Amino acid sequence: MAGSTAFQRSKGKPYAETFRCPGGALCLDFCNSGQSARGPSGAEWIASFPDLIDWLEAAQALAAGQAAKLRRAGAASPRAAAQVWGRAIKFREALFRVLNAKAEGGAVAREDLADIEAEHARAGSFARLSWAGEGYRWSLDPSAAALDAAMQPLVESAVSLLTSAKLERLRRCGNSTCYWLFIDETRNHSRRWCEMASCGNIVKVRRHRERARSAAH
Repeated sequence: MAGSTAFQRSKGKPYAETFRCPGGALCLDFCNSGQSARGPSGAEWIASFPDLIDWLEAAQALAAGQAAKLRRAGAASPRAAAQVWGRAIKFREALFRVLNAKAEGGAVAREDLADIEAEHARAGSFARLSWAGEGYRWSLDPSAAALDAAMQPLVESAVSLLTSAKLERLRRCGNSTCYWLFIDETRNHSRRWCEMASCGNIVKVRRHRERARSAAH
């Protein structure tokens, strides 16, 4: 990814943060693109349909030629493209709530699962079986140019994770103000932070100050 033209173009964009600290699955990186939108600023990192296509291409979920087709289709039908973008963000937040509930041991809302099911049904027409070295997998039809095709890689990744054993290794960053989700690939299942250098250190400093204040009293 690091050498791809699309990835290089993503540098400096707010959503590039998702590539700096990957979650371990496309759908998790997409969920993590909502980090700022869920915080006090409410700033959306993927703020339009073109942003969505740029992000998918940088994440290598879309080939350059297909991304170009979808950009042209979006430019030709901006209202329809905006609707697809809105559905993508709605899907992202429904998926985040489901995954966050799993990571935190909370209850999953049936309406969030229904949103995921609805997008899965829609995306099915753009899926094709392709050989992936050890078996077949569903992937986006490389010839698809309809706006809705942009959703297929996201939905496929989400359903694959939700129905796989990897879900047991799903974690949320231990910093209460961070919404980052990731697959804990450590041997002893001990990963706690999105990044030790950021949230890990923030929480450690916070705890040190709290202990110092308590000792002072």
